[in-house]
Amino acid sequence: MTESSPPPGIRASLNEAGELVLTAVNAPPEAVIRMDVNAGSPRMLCTQGRYLAPVQAPPGARIRFRLFRGKRGITAPETFIMPGPPPARAVPSTLIPCTQDRDFMIYDWASRHEAACRIVRETHPDLLFIGDSITHFWGGAPVDEPHRDILQKSPETWNLCTAGMRAVNLGFGYDRVENALWRLRHGELDGAEDNAVCVVLLGTNNLAENTDEEILEGIRAVCREITGKLAKAVIILQGFYPRNSAREGTAERIAGINLLLNRLATEENFIYTEPGRVMANSDGYVPEELSSDGLHPSAAGYARIAAVLAPVIRQAAEREK
Repeated sequence: MTESSPPPGIRASLNEAGELVLTAVNAPPEAVIRMDVNAGSPRMLCTQGRYLAPVQAPPGARIRFRLFRGKRGITAPETFIMPGPPPARAVPSTLIPCTQDRDFMIYDWASRHEAACRIVRETHPDLLFIGDSITHFWGGAPVDEPHRDILQKSPETWNLCTAGMRAVNLGFGYDRVENALWRLRHGELDGAEDNAVCVVLLGTNNLAENTDEEILEGIRAVCREITGKLAKAVIILQGFYPRNSAREGTAERIAGINLLLNRLATEENFIYTEPGRVMANSDGYVPEELSSDGLHPSAAGYARIAAVLAPVIRQAAEREK
């Protein structure tokens, strides 16, 4: 009688830094661990973050994880609670760096991260665009195949903004602030010029999950991560772009957040700009010719954005010369 193979599983342990380490046990080589942090809904883990590195989370944080083969879970979901008394004030999700796979049908987040790290190490860029899908869909390297037509909406206007500089697109579809924070802490700045111009556009994907102050805290953390690794970096902080929304008060909320971002830029000696203003008409509505979904620019929309942003980038590049 032959012995059956032990079932697959996940071993959870803490390393010396107090981070959670997850290790697949008896798993097929193609299996991956997916996880989330403090998830407030029973959404399938297959659309959440992939485990790529030890998890940094505050005491009391709940990390849920499961082993997957493709889209199918091959172990039961498990939960690990970070030891120690929770902080008196709950840490907002925008300050807990984590991965994501919400757009896995369009592109592979982990593979794009690896490609981004690689191109930054190899080309030593002096211009970085750090953002979500609005940045990702514009143009520039790294390019995600086979969806070039979706993820390269306007390479011509991208080239207008990056002329004469070594630029890398660190935009990732569906990223929230905390996802960009994870990426920057795990290699995407390593190799960039110390005085690189960093164009930051983040937070619109946090509108449904976080308060304005939580979003601001996360963006502040992203900017500190940049200046902590690139001491002479010049940060261009973009205001939120307008979006057509059925949710009442969205335009007013975006205007309020942009005031906070402008104030942050003044406090930290960043450059603040709102190229998104050129996307909306006098009623605050984004017309279809500039965006098919009321948020992401079309080629014509990116052309308008580039006309505003290109001179700001040139101004920033002159700061450290």
